[in-house]
Amino acid sequence: MDVKQKLAHQYDNIAIYTSGFYADPEDALGSRSKLMETLKSLTMNQHADTPFSLQIMTTNGEINVMPLGLLSLDELKAYENEHRKEVGLKDEDDAIPMVVQFAPHTEHAKVEKQIVGTTNALFDNFNDQFPKVWTAVSQYLDANQAILISIERDLLTDAKDVQSEYQNNFSTMTAEERKQNLGYELKDSELDHFSHFMADMHEVQSVVMSAASFTQHEIMGDNLFATVMNDRVLRNTFFWVLDNTFYEIMYYFIEKTRAIPDSEKIIKHLRHQKKLMIINMRNDAFQRAQKALDDPKQTIDLNHYFTDIFIPVAEQFSTEIDKMTTN
Repeated sequence: MDVKQKLAHQYDNIAIYTSGFYADPEDALGSRSKLMETLKSLTMNQHADTPFSLQIMTTNGEINVMPLGLLSLDELKAYENEHRKEVGLKDEDDAIPMVVQFAPHTEHAKVEKQIVGTTNALFDNFNDQFPKVWTAVSQYLDANQAILISIERDLLTDAKDVQSEYQNNFSTMTAEERKQNLGYELKDSELDHFSHFMADMHEVQSVVMSAASFTQHEIMGDNLFATVMNDRVLRNTFFWVLDNTFYEIMYYFIEKTRAIPDSEKIIKHLRHQKKLMIINMRNDAFQRAQKALDDPKQTIDLNHYFTDIFIPVAEQFSTEIDKMTTN
């Protein structure tokens, strides 16, 4: 079977089986379980020649598990040409290779991919094949986490300059001028803490505005909010962005904490607080979304929506750090 026949047999006028989930950066075991359950369900309910795409959404990219050629038929052609060189033209194996692909959502990033066996191997020997798939996926999850940490450290570097600017500006003011600008009294002894807090909120706001902008351009578009909420894929992606934003803020404060003595104890405390905080964030986001749906024709200001949800989250992380560091 030549490549054109194979492509026609595999992909011509056949519905693609799709599924996806969000990879919680704090729960590798949960991500592994979701991946196993989804792929196992595929092998139990479909056939080896079923075109499928499993998307794993991450904080700074996406991972796809799929047959090679599903997104680019030229890839499959190139693979087959190389395969024939290696094994000879008489090879009759028509199994489609399976690929794990990582697409980072960062500027100038290159898509990475690994071929992990074949679709037939997944269906015929699931217990042997799945660990190979998970190994590739977990490597890309680690790569994604490294990107996240790098972004947070860049924000923290910028925060130093912002903090200095706040401190310099307010240190030149009189007590009365500070009160006029802030609406409350700011003592000299509180200036250092205040400037660090304001710098943190400045960096968090940049994360929040980026998330709102992404949502507006990639999810909302020209659609009404009600239209997005009534579309399963768009709605799921919308709430993925919310979780995503939460973790980007959380890891900002985790990385900030690493410079503090006894940081591991504080980070452990932040992770403990996160369990309730993310639930509260989701409930708040859902309630605000429901309120916006009271009028189906209502537009929504995503900058305000994201800011109202996530600035309190950032303030709580900041407060939790203060509790652990203030004598």
